[in-house]
Amino acid sequence: MLAVNRGGLPHGPMLEIKQLKIFRTIVEVGSFTRAGDQLGLSQPAISQQVRTLEEALGVALLVRAGRGARPTPAGDVLFQCARQMLDRLDEVERRFAEQTAGRAGVVRIGAPEPPCSYLLPGALVGLRRELPKVDLRIVSGQPATTLARLAAGDIDIALLPVPVDSERLRVVEVGSDEMVAVMPPEHPWAARTRVYAADFASEPVVLYDRASAITEATLAFLLEGGVFPAVAIEIDQLEGVKDLVRAGVGVSIVPRWAARRELAAGALAAAAVGEGGLRRTWALVFPDAQPRPATIASVVRLLAEELPGRFG
Repeated sequence: MLAVNRGGLPHGPMLEIKQLKIFRTIVEVGSFTRAGDQLGLSQPAISQQVRTLEEALGVALLVRAGRGARPTPAGDVLFQCARQMLDRLDEVERRFAEQTAGRAGVVRIGAPEPPCSYLLPGALVGLRRELPKVDLRIVSGQPATTLARLAAGDIDIALLPVPVDSERLRVVEVGSDEMVAVMPPEHPWAARTRVYAADFASEPVVLYDRASAITEATLAFLLEGGVFPAVAIEIDQLEGVKDLVRAGVGVSIVPRWAARRELAAGALAAAAVGEGGLRRTWALVFPDAQPRPATIASVVRLLAEELPGRFG
């Protein structure tokens, strides 16, 4: 039932959605009979609903003309109002149906800055194609910040290197990457396929943001090899790291996918790090809630399909 109550006055006539839909259909098709056929109702049932509506409003709404029907002036007013209101209700129902099916809604994804710049844009193109009505919002932040945002409910999904503190969280692995030493193409290391921690003892190092998982892995590798690096410059932008390496300021360790363009163009050279390489596993992390919102489940599924090939 619908009613309008203005300024504390008694409630006016109560209008049913069903009656308004029947009335709108009669006006649109111009006939009680055709409206009944379209709505799956008998003509007596249609007529009774219209009579009830007219009695509730206290005015005639339709005039029969032969086998057809047309609205009275009051009916014209009701038709315009009913059409707008019912269109809005249809839109609300459609949106909720899409969200329940996982094809609409807002999804907030958090990740460190490098994946936001190099990995997620390409993956999101495919996701956007599959879920065009999902509003995607990407927030960059180092792993600790991203996990804090996930715990606070500020983001819905995090893309992070593992391990992570997974209490009350679901962790879905989506691929692994290799971190490599990068240097200018004229550097002596450029002819090598592999370098070791000891090799860094005599080289200045361009270091990415110390709060990053990249630098955490870099320093762990060097310190475990007995090398305390000589840091030439520390910078919190990975593009800046590559620019400084190209300029000959020092060498660095970055994910291979972050230097893909420069390596293909010959602007940088790369070598594997350590005896077995320096690899990380990545995962999508999200609250272990049941039932899981359908839109979140859809985004996780599509990202799990898109991301593995981009880490390679």
